[in-house]
Amino acid sequence: MVEKGLNKLFWGFIFIMLSFRIQGFDIFPDVVGYVLFAFAFRDLNSRSEFFGLASKYNIALIVLSIFSIYQRPTQAEGIHFGSMGILGAVIGIVVVVVNLLVVYNIFMGIHDVAYMQEQYDLAEASQKKWKLYLMLQIAVWMVLVLIFIPVLAIIYTFAIFAASIIIAIIILSFLKRCSRELS
Repeated sequence: MVEKGLNKLFWGFIFIMLSFRIQGFDIFPDVVGYVLFAFAFRDLNSRSEFFGLASKYNIALIVLSIFSIYQRPTQAEGIHFGSMGILGAVIGIVVVVVNLLVVYNIFMGIHDVAYMQEQYDLAEASQKKWKLYLMLQIAVWMVLVLIFIPVLAIIYTFAIFAASIIIAIIILSFLKRCSRELS
């Protein structure tokens, strides 16, 4: 049951961490990732109370992420809030905060499972992966500070893009390791 749940988390993270848009459509929609998370939480709920907490927050993300499947491509320069205006920006901030709550509870749930199985290295690694994910999210939002210095913003954006790929691979590798060693 643990292995199945962790594998679903693995696939869920693929959908929430990768974002490729073609003509405005997300080919890795976050909503699919959050639905996979929901199935994972069902499998893992009895292993840690953190998975139960994550499940509650995840419901909001399933609903809110439906709105991000399609985003009309922008044609003009400048700052755009999308078709929903400032409400879209507020929803985006809520999604980020709730996403952090879900991911925090995922990693703390993995920590609990690993600790109960005396896999202390995995328990410690889980906390480190949470901090890595949190730092990435903070770094992504820091681009808003640099937006007024276009050259730095462009360089920073490329650096964050590269870092996000590396961190995604680290987290996905960690989840695969957990599914093997915590079954």
